[in-house]
Order: sequence, then C-alpha cells, then structure tokens
Amino acid sequence: MNPTKSFWKTIPRTAFIGFLLGVFFIFSTMGLTTDVIEMGRQPTPRFILGVLLSGLFAMFYAFTGFALRKQFWKVFVPVLAVHLALMYMLARSLPDLPQSVPMGAAEIARLQSRLALGGIATMLAIGVGYGCFLYSSIVAGRRYFREHAEIELAAEIHHVLVPAIDARIGGFEFYGGSLPSGEVGGDLIDLAGSEDHWVAYVADVSGHGVAPGVVMGMVKSAARMLLTSGDDTGRLLPRLNEVLYPLKKPDMFVTFCFLARSRDRLRVGLAGHPPILHFSARTSEVTRLEGPNMPLGILPSAEFVTCEIRPEAGDVFALYTDGLLEVANAAGEEFGLNNLQAALRQCGREPLDVICRSLQERIARHGAQFDDQSLLLIRQL
Repeated sequence: MNPTKSFWKTIPRTAFIGFLLGVFFIFSTMGLTTDVIEMGRQPTPRFILGVLLSGLFAMFYAFTGFALRKQFWKVFVPVLAVHLALMYMLARSLPDLPQSVPMGAAEIARLQSRLALGGIATMLAIGVGYGCFLYSSIVAGRRYFREHAEIELAAEIHHVLVPAIDARIGGFEFYGGSLPSGEVGGDLIDLAGSEDHWVAYVADVSGHGVAPGVVMGMVKSAARMLLTSGDDTGRLLPRLNEVLYPLKKPDMFVTFCFLARSRDRLRVGLAGHPPILHFSARTSEVTRLEGPNMPLGILPSAEFVTCEIRPEAGDVFALYTDGLLEVANAAGEEFGLNNLQAALRQCGREPLDVICRSLQERIARHGAQFDDQSLLLIRQL
C-alpha cells in the first residue's frame, strides 16, 4: 500500500488542516520579525510577500515530512534551495528603503507605527497558530481515544475467542496458546468435540491488526457451526472456503490446518499452512505432514485433499503458525522449519507444557517477535 494514501486514511482531515494552519501562522512570524530587525525599512510588497513565503514554505515542509517520512530530505533540500533563492531575489528586486539620519518627528512616528504593527501581528499570529495546534490536538486526541477504546474492546474479544488450551479428551491431551504481535491478532487455535469426535485446528488470517482479527472471529464461528452440524471432517476445508470467500476483502486469505478424530480414525488437513510436525515416541524422529491445498478464501470453490494417519502412544503433533518460523536474528536469518523440527526432537518426550515453553524460549532467544505466534500441541496417551 502507498504510504501517503495510508497516512491520509489514518488522520482526520480537519485535524491535519488545523495543524498546517498552525504551522503557517507560527512560521509567518519569521517574516514579521525580519521586518522588525530591519527597522521597518522593507517595502510593503516585500514585507507582505516575506510573511506569506515564510508561512507557506513551512506548511510545505510539514506536509512533505508527514507524507514522505524517511524520504523527506529528497524534497526538503531542493525546496529549501528554491525558498532561499526566492528570498534573495525578493531582497534584490525590492531593496530596503533608505534610513534618514537624523530622523524627523514624522519618520519616528512612522517607524513606531510600523514596529507596533509588527509586534501586534506577531502576537496575533502566535495566538492563532497556538489555537490551530490546540484544535488539531483535540480532534486527533478524540479520535485516538475512541479508536483506542475500540481496540481494547477488540483485544478483549480476541482473548475470549482465542483462549489458552489445556485439556484432555479421551486418549489425547492438548496444550497451546496464541500470542498476538499487537493488541489484536489474526491467529486462531481451537479445540471442539467429544471423546469419539473432536477437531483441533490452527488458522492464520493474512495481515495484522483489527481487520484480520474480525475475519479470525468469523473463521471460528464458521468452523464451530460446521463442526456441530455433523459434517464429515473431510468436507471441513471446502465448506469453510465457501463460507469465508464472500465475507472478506479480496486480498485477504486464511491458512488452516487441523487434526481430527472420528471414532478410531485420525484425519489431517492443511490449506496453505506450514507442515504439521509429528514427533514419533518410538523413533524420536520428527516428520512433516504436508498438504498440496491452497489457502482458504482465494477461490469461491475448490477441492481440498485430506489424509488419515495412524499415530502410536506417546506421539506428539505440533500445529503452529508461520510467526514462529519467521522470527529473524540480527543477521536476518529466520528461525525456520528445520530449527523447529530439531527443537521438537530434543524435547518431544517432555510434558506438553514443558515442550511449549521450551519451543517458545528457543524462538525468543533467536530473535524478536513481529508476527502473531500460535502453537497447539497434541499427544496421544
């Protein structure tokens, strides 16, 4: 997204106009004080143009600073050169009026009047500029606190929708949690069902912030509705895709993976998601369970392949989002899937809470979090 366009969407227009007017009036005093320094000897046209140019160029500098940010200097340097050139040309074309020595009574009265006018105009400009800044701050502050309250509410809803999981159903135990990178995350972990029929899944909505969080809520609602309807879990991915496709923005999508038990069968499905890791208690090896399916929500309808597996007692499955893999160190090297496999291989026989904490600590030592991170562990007892 173009940074200038995103800037205009995040600031109230009236607040920005008030800010620019404040900049104009405050910096117009440079033209007023210049006239005072020169003892009122500037010709009136030069005096007026000097005041206007001081304020207008300051407004332009402020605007480009907000719009271009780190690229501000590319515009500031040439425009400053133009600004100084215009002021120099103005001084050459309209030079100061001669000063009589000694000054007569009429000239002293004119000078006093001119300086008084400059002083009053300076005070008025500062007062009006301050008023504009105050107005801009109030408008922006009201919007900030309103949006902050909405984000806090969304964060509370997120905590309700994505609680930590620590459960045991039948012959399986489950443990995991989701850590958003901001106030509201787009990751989802969930577990639903009974001893004979349960589904554990992890979803990751593309993007960051409130919008993915809203879509995440829709994913959970749709998944729970489909799971309670008694549909075969083999149809979970295509049904979710049909539900989500018309409810999101065109550039958004959802990656999804699940592990489901139906009587004595265990089914695995992935949609554009990183591989599920399978730790074998018998061999201590970690293998990847992958799927060829595209993410959810890209096409209005699609077929999704799932498969059945036969785990053994003590086996552990790790469902996670790519926020764990993409953590980078100071050299820009991502943690990656190989490191996650190696870490799970080392601690795969530990209790699930210990495995979870060990993986999170190892990833945190590698680098700082910048994306939502979710992890759900499942062990067959």
